[in-house]
Amino acid sequence: MRLVFAAATLAVLSGCFSADVAEPLNYEADVVTRSAWGWTDSEIAASRHTISRITIHHGGIEYADDRDPVEYLRALQTWSREDKGWPDIPYHFVIDLDGNIYEARPLDIAGDTNTTYDPSGHALIVVTGNYDKRELSAKQLQSVSALAAFLADEYSVALQDIKGHRDYAPGETSCPGADIYRYLEDGTLHRRVETILDLSN
Repeated sequence: MRLVFAAATLAVLSGCFSADVAEPLNYEADVVTRSAWGWTDSEIAASRHTISRITIHHGGIEYADDRDPVEYLRALQTWSREDKGWPDIPYHFVIDLDGNIYEARPLDIAGDTNTTYDPSGHALIVVTGNYDKRELSAKQLQSVSALAAFLADEYSVALQDIKGHRDYAPGETSCPGADIYRYLEDGTLHRRVETILDLSN
């Protein structure tokens, strides 16, 4: 499938991240589909929902620079089902250290969380790694921005409803980590999303 913004484009295709692009808001990002990385369906009961928010997470644990993201996704899916009893990976999209975007849990199924907030209605984006310890790269910020813009456009999510996990679970978590959260706190991510949406009109 192909999801297109006119000037700032998010192309959803099987494959890997496109070549480096100098301009941070005018670029294409390939999304690795579930079928491309080996996602499997589950018989565990799942709750359907309608998306009205976008929530950013981080993995919260160290992620080796040379770790294979496909191996990680498959391990995360197994852990989610076998250890947690969840129907799938808790997030709808996963962004790796290079800014590659992977489809995870289907968007029409509510996510899961280890904290007390109800993720129903939330489109969940997670960035692999611990952003209380590492810094978000320019490619990762591009991917978070473009993906959030696509989801905001597709589901009519207001800019003020793009938040971090900690906003819904205060005192329980630092997620999505200090270095990602600063882009939410100072409005950078919202401005980038707004610019992408303006360019697409």
